[in-house]
Amino acid sequence: MKNYWRTFFGFSDNGVDETFAQAMERAKHLLKIHNYEDACRVLKYAEKYGDAEGIYQYGWCCWRGTGVVEDAVKAVKLWQKAAAMGYQPAIERCEAIKDFIATIQ
Repeated sequence: MKNYWRTFFGFSDNGVDETFAQAMERAKHLLKIHNYEDACRVLKYAEKYGDAEGIYQYGWCCWRGTGVVEDAVKAVKLWQKAAAMGYQPAIERCEAIKDFIATIQ
């Protein structure tokens, strides 16, 4: 079955057949070139697609306010979700900010 998830938002650089995995690769590139708004358009769907790395990256965007409104609480929740999925960088981030996490729970 073809995945048309991106065409709904009116941007399909790689064609209507682009999968979420392909879009995630593009989002990583967009982050590298500091195009945060376009990257976040993809990353915000990482949770729905169960992509721990994407959830973690979207958390960083929320934490810094790059491409989305700054929201530290949302960032922490995203990192915790990615950590629960076993994503090592998220586990390390949650450990590094455990004192902050305690203040928001």
